[in-house]
Amino acid sequence: MTFPSSAPPDNRDLAWLDGCGEAGALIRAFDWTATGLGPIESWPQSLRTVTALLLLSPVPLVLLWGEKGIMIYNDAYSVFAGNRHPSLLGSEVRKGWAEVADFNDNVMRVGLAGGTLAYKDQELTLVRHGKPEPVWMNLDYSPVLGEDGKPAGVIAIVVETTQRVFAEAEVRESERRFREELEAKVAERTAALERSEENIRKAEQALMQVQKMEALGNLTGGIAHDFNNLLMAVHGSLELLRERMPQDPLLLRLLDNAMAGAQRGSTLTRRMLAYARRQELKAERVDLRALVEGMKELMQRSLGGTIVVETRFAPDVPPVEADVNQLESALLNLAVNARDAMDGAGTIVISTAEKWVRSTDGPVRPGHYVRLSLSDSGSGMDEATLNRAIEPFFTTKGVGKGTGLGLSMVHGLAEQLGGALVMRSKKDEGTTAEIWLPAAPALQAAAPAAPVAAPSFCRIPTTRTLRVLTVDDDELVRATTVEMLEDLGYAVIAARSGAEALNLIEEAAVDLVITDHAMPQMTGTQLAIRLRERYPTLPIVLATGYADLPAGPQIDLPRLAKPYSQAALASMVEQVMP
Repeated sequence: MTFPSSAPPDNRDLAWLDGCGEAGALIRAFDWTATGLGPIESWPQSLRTVTALLLLSPVPLVLLWGEKGIMIYNDAYSVFAGNRHPSLLGSEVRKGWAEVADFNDNVMRVGLAGGTLAYKDQELTLVRHGKPEPVWMNLDYSPVLGEDGKPAGVIAIVVETTQRVFAEAEVRESERRFREELEAKVAERTAALERSEENIRKAEQALMQVQKMEALGNLTGGIAHDFNNLLMAVHGSLELLRERMPQDPLLLRLLDNAMAGAQRGSTLTRRMLAYARRQELKAERVDLRALVEGMKELMQRSLGGTIVVETRFAPDVPPVEADVNQLESALLNLAVNARDAMDGAGTIVISTAEKWVRSTDGPVRPGHYVRLSLSDSGSGMDEATLNRAIEPFFTTKGVGKGTGLGLSMVHGLAEQLGGALVMRSKKDEGTTAEIWLPAAPALQAAAPAAPVAAPSFCRIPTTRTLRVLTVDDDELVRATTVEMLEDLGYAVIAARSGAEALNLIEEAAVDLVITDHAMPQMTGTQLAIRLRERYPTLPIVLATGYADLPAGPQIDLPRLAKPYSQAALASMVEQVMP
């Protein structure tokens, strides 16, 4: 591309290019004489108008002007063009994208004849980063009229869909592999049962139910992630509001109620995310009484108003070592089974007890245990059904009402934690499910600790003002984070995407970057990798509601769990800054 050797003269005729971003500046400086369009000051009004329109659009737009299709485009299109930008500016489209010259010849032929074209997920092979790569796009072409009212060019809306196409292909491949693996397991089971037609039919039904559960898990995770962003904005705004509002007791009480509601919503989304992801067990000390009481309200809502949940806790029961999320899921699973056994109406009793097992004939190896029991007043099971209750895919529920995997999952969890699942039931007398877990060893007595002040955070000293770049595609979250950081005394720059962040950091030095992960076009992890290449010592924090990030290149970054409070944000900044 050709630019004049010195800056163009100050010409009021070019005022329409003011504020049109990087592409506008390049267009102003470009020497258009060789393209056949002539000096930019002499462009016809129709060309000026459509150029100004596309430069101000956030959507990737490119104008192909004249019979040769001279390319004029905006900043969003320059991102799509990759390292072909800025050499594409002012080039003929068939030469600029030589690898798809025939495709663009047809576009120009139809557009200059007054026709339109539209393509959905159109695949083309383009060279954007030094080598050919398949690219999928949604393309819309429309003619642009010149001064004489006849088509003088073609404008194209270019929206890349490559990531979505790849993601959908991965989902289809995952479903295919999952189906093949499960079908193999079904084949093994049916072979062991002499390939009975009845058992094959049940296995196929189980397959359908498992696929539904997987789809529900994916949906739950997506909803919880979006809800996390909303709670982030709500909770952060309430925190800032509490610092600034009058100390009126009624107003403070109402505000505290709202913050408590937001916190309960955060707890709910964490449980939803834990249900949606597959994770290894993370053992920690768990007080079963606190766990049951903490999820009793959620359990009651899940079971419905016709189910009464009672709790009976033995005194001084020691804690256990377990994965909190998995244990909550197991208990909720047992409660749902109990509800179904009572036809939706009855009483569920949850109890705890401390047990010492000294005989090898017991349900577990000798040792110190805690028993978590859940009893229902339902129809119960006969001995034959009880003996098969924890078998995978075995269920007594009607068609479409269960997978037969619930009890087997609880059984596997208990055994992995060193305990067992024990089922006790009699026909018409109800069922009791007992999760036996090893008691956690007693903690060694420690010297009395000094009084700990209430959690707090302090503003930064006036002698050192840090400049923080925060990146998030969600406007509410981005605005809330900016307010919290500025309230802490930091200078803040905000970006709505990874690409914008990279541009901003070139213009202004920053001390810290806090970025969301799930963003279009460039994830937070991808942004961090790009930043590490340019600024190896720059501290970067990844703010996300996900515990496990999708597969792909990863780097070790400090995590700030969404939704986060201002105190958590301040603590993280202090932690990562040298």
